Amino acid sequence: MITRRDFIKKGAAGTAGMALMGALKSPVFGVQSNPSDVVGIGFIGVGRRGTGILTETLEVPGTEVRGICDIYSVHLENAMKMVNNPRTKSYGDYRRLLENKDIDAVVIGTPDHLHAKMTIAAAEAGKDVYVEKCMVRTFDEIKPVINAIKNNKRVFQLGHQGRSSSLNVKAKEVYDSGILGKVNLVRMTRLTNGEECDILRYKGGYRYSIPPDSHEKNIDWNKFLGDAPKRAFDMKRFFHWRLYWDYCIGYTGDLFSHSYDQINQIMELGIPETCSTSGGTYYYKDGRETQDLLNVNLDYPQKEVSVVFSGGYNNGYNGSTMQVLGKNGTLAEGGGGGLDVFLEPYKAENGEKIEKARKEKISKGEKIGARDKVPVSSYTKDNVEEVTGHVQDFVDCIRTRGKTRCNEEIAFQEAVTCMMTDRSFKEKRQVKWNPVKEEIV
Repeated sequence: MITRRDFIKKGAAGTAGMALMGALKSPVFGVQSNPSDVVGIGFIGVGRRGTGILTETLEVPGTEVRGICDIYSVHLENAMKMVNNPRTKSYGDYRRLLENKDIDAVVIGTPDHLHAKMTIAAAEAGKDVYVEKCMVRTFDEIKPVINAIKNNKRVFQLGHQGRSSSLNVKAKEVYDSGILGKVNLVRMTRLTNGEECDILRYKGGYRYSIPPDSHEKNIDWNKFLGDAPKRAFDMKRFFHWRLYWDYCIGYTGDLFSHSYDQINQIMELGIPETCSTSGGTYYYKDGRETQDLLNVNLDYPQKEVSVVFSGGYNNGYNGSTMQVLGKNGTLAEGGGGGLDVFLEPYKAENGEKIEKARKEKISKGEKIGARDKVPVSSYTKDNVEEVTGHVQDFVDCIRTRGKTRCNEEIAFQEAVTCMMTDRSFKEKRQVKWNPVKEEIV
């Protein structure tokens, strides 16, 4: 794992002549002492998520954004202003961007139903690919995408930024240390109280609003639809596409995928043997099709582990949480994002460590009740070593031709698991994974 500290000491993958992270002072991106060292990057889709990745990319030394494509002219214009580089070309058709031989890699930040076709086209055009999750919308798209990446020897990164989280790296270290003992159960939540998902409030002015300057003339509706069913122009479908089955797999591909990837990173569980899913659209009666509540049970009998997940948009009390429950202890992530390690008091030595931790907290003026659980160790972003960012990891691997943190093998595991969850929900039954035939049954 390359840390930011290593990066600052050594530069990006040892490439000669590359500016260090703090040395980029020019507002025009990509001005380098040796242009041959620069990785040319193209962006396909610069909406809310694509703009976030673009912002991160603009801080990565040794790269230059050489092309931006979007079918909504306002997004395109805003992204071009962000880049502020006269060499950057704008496109309304991603296929034209892929023809640009100065572009080495692409970032795909479009709605999910466009990912597969664009990723395959990019790989066949000789571009390395960073694509946002969920990698695909249907099970049948998984293997063609993976095969395109492998057959064309492309570097691939799935956009799970959690893979580049210092706390997730620490969580894996804690789990691998064995301090938790044998783990049989993982409980996870991802709960919000979701105005962001209420499409009736699109006039409200909050950050997920439909922009007032959007209309049929500045959005290429047919390119948005792609191979999805033909429908009349609808701004709600364009800006809130996650609420319609034509363009995604609902809560599964949106927020469940984050939690699954986190525990897969920590425990390396892979694809579950069985999956059971329930839930529905129980609160929001605003025309959406996808769920506002989802419960998932992933079972790994051979590994003797079950993962239980609950997510929804209707109550934010629990927030995003994770509990890795072992015989000897628990690794817990709370809504604030920190990590705590609790020990089970059934051993005398554990009781001594718990009592020591309790006394330390009391000595610092904290009020600890007799029944309050006290962690024996705690971690925050301030006391763990940082790791390089997700885009930086992608760029490093472009140069070394190595495997990214969320490479195609990991993406395959996530895509299959998400499709199992989706199929279980839609067919209202438990589904199984056949690893020999690589089929959901």
